[in-house]
Amino acid sequence: MSQGVQVEFDIKKILVRNIPGALDAYTAHQQNDRNGTDWWVEMVGGRFLSVDCKVREEDYAHKPPKYEDDLALETWSVIEERVPGWTLDKGKRSEYILWVWKDSGRWVMIPFPMLLKAFRGRKDRWVQLYKVGRQETTDGNTGQVLWRSECVFVPRKAVWAEILRIYGGSPNYATKAKV
Repeated sequence: MSQGVQVEFDIKKILVRNIPGALDAYTAHQQNDRNGTDWWVEMVGGRFLSVDCKVREEDYAHKPPKYEDDLALETWSVIEERVPGWTLDKGKRSEYILWVWKDSGRWVMIPFPMLLKAFRGRKDRWVQLYKVGRQETTDGNTGQVLWRSECVFVPRKAVWAEILRIYGGSPNYATKAKV
């Protein structure tokens, strides 16, 4: 789905304009998508970064009555088999996660290692505090449910606050550091 979004959004421009040192961006092959790469970003020096793109149809941050500015963070990829979601996957190859909202054009990009640490530390609390949703993936021909996944809708500001709490530095560092 993330590759079909380019009609409404120029994901390539978002990536190249906002990742320092980016030269260009390319949609990934479908095989790479299974490993968490929807886009490759070519960097100065020849290295490539992996970006996983999460597309949401509706941007509830712009819709009354609640104006919910949240990020869908997957807790379970396959509920029936207890397969953890992408947000908990230490082996995921992505350097960045990019969310785009089709109806508003808004986007949010977060470095995946930081999101991984924040989510692993706060998942249980966030599941208690915020809305949890389940999604069914069905066979296109028969309509049979193939698997169910689950995510928690965490306010964007709560995600960034947790990342800042972890990575923002210690206010006492300067006084405790040995020179």
